[in-house]
Amino acid sequence: MAERANHRQITVGKGDNQLVVRTAGNSWVALEAGGRELLRDLSGGRETSFGVEPGTYEVRSDGKLVRVEARAVAVPAGVEAASLRLTADAPDVHPVDGVPEIPADGASFATITVEKLGADGAPLRRRSDNDEVFVRTTGGTLRDGRGRPLRSVRLSGGKASFRLVSEPVGRLVSVEAVAQPPLAGANLRVEFV
Repeated sequence: MAERANHRQITVGKGDNQLVVRTAGNSWVALEAGGRELLRDLSGGRETSFGVEPGTYEVRSDGKLVRVEARAVAVPAGVEAASLRLTADAPDVHPVDGVPEIPADGASFATITVEKLGADGAPLRRRSDNDEVFVRTTGGTLRDGRGRPLRSVRLSGGKASFRLVSEPVGRLVSVEAVAQPPLAGANLRVEFV
């Protein structure tokens, strides 16, 4: 494994299907293969997991990579490794940090989209990609399109959307999406300004 503080190459062998990355002082972690970025986690969390197939990957971060390891997560027969990705329709006023922003007025919201991605980073849009995804946030309120509170969404063709409604106080929050393994979760930071 070649190492630098914010760049590491790792080879995932047969039998392993998840990369676990522990970081410090970061705002993002990216997974690359063949010179192409496959996935990027913008949560700024200390641990990130990516569902992967055997192969060689590059892990990059704007912080320090403390540990990068491949693991085997039990996958039922016929089930493939996959990951979730969260994106927001809110603008990123300071493009350097990659954090979407919404007004801190207690009424404004961003539409958050959760997508299911294959091990190659491509969106999965099959009818069978209908997983239940549990969502939570460290601030604001999560609501469906009709304004009702929610705790989970059901993917339809590998995709679902919900709203993050701001608080009347400026702060940075994290939205998390988790599902049954081997589907790796995702995080997204959003700022109320």
